[in-house]
Parts: sequence; C-alpha cells; structure tokens
Amino acid sequence: MEVMLLLDALEDILDKANTIPLSSKVIVSKEEILEIIKDIRIKIPDEVKQAQWIKEERQKILLEAKKEAEGVRSECEDKLTRTKEERQRILAEAEKEAEIMRQEADKRLMSLIEESEIVKRANEQAKEIVHAAQQDAKKIRLGSRAYADDILADMEKYLGSMALTIKANRDELKNKKS
Repeated sequence: MEVMLLLDALEDILDKANTIPLSSKVIVSKEEILEIIKDIRIKIPDEVKQAQWIKEERQKILLEAKKEAEGVRSECEDKLTRTKEERQRILAEAEKEAEIMRQEADKRLMSLIEESEIVKRANEQAKEIVHAAQQDAKKIRLGSRAYADDILADMEKYLGSMALTIKANRDELKNKKS
C-alpha cells in the first residue's frame, strides 16, 4: 500500500532530523512534510474505496455461496425424498408381484393336485414356480437397492464437488484479504 510507504517516509524524515539541543524536538522541512501529507490524502480515498469494494464483494460472494449451498441442500433433500419414495414404490410393487406369483403358484398347485395322476409332477412344478417367484422378488428388491445406492452416490459426488467449490471460493476470499 502506498500510504504505508508514505508513512514510512515521514517516519524516516523524523528519525534523521536534527534535534534541538536540550529538548526532544527536531527540525524538519515543512514543505517536505506537507508534500508527504498531501500525497497521503490523495492515496487514502483510493485505498479506502478498494477496501470497501473488497468488503462488498466478499459479502456478495458469501451470500451467493449461502444461496447456492441452500439450493444444493434443498435439491438433495428433494432428491433423497424422491429416491425414498421410488424405493418404497419399487419394493411395494415387488412384494405385490411376488404375492401375485405366489397366489398363482398356489392356484396352479391346487389344480395339479386335483389331477391325481400327475400329483408328483405338480408338486415339483409348484416348488419351481415358488422358487422362481422368490428369485424374481429378490432380484427386484436388490435392483431397487442398487438403484437407490446409485442415486445416493451421485448425490454424494455432487455435494463433494459443491464442497470443493465453496472451499475454493473461501480460499480465494482469504487470499484477497491479504
């Protein structure tokens, strides 16, 4: 800052000035001191304006960062809510489908039992159908969990990226203070 240099120059003049004997007073050039004071007055407004501008920019950046963080938080909450709802819907559908398959298997089993000559074969097919229904239900359940995990992983990456951006903005602000 130029003002600091000018103040240093004033201090040097006072340090190098001749002292009046038997006192702590010094003899300095009035014109030289007045010229430095004039230069200080000229420089101070620019530096004050610059400091004010930096302060206002810092506030703007902080407000923008807060708004952006709030938006990200809100978006993540919405996405999480939608993901939970989607997961619940998928699980409900899977359970419903598994129940329908089980009921169909039971009906088929009952009809096969009624046909006495193929009872053994009917029992085997019923078991296969129930097993397949259980496997399908398990696949659907695992698929819905994987889908929810993928959504959460995407959100985690997005939030990590936002955290890095906010940190970079804060670091940039800290560097501008200096």
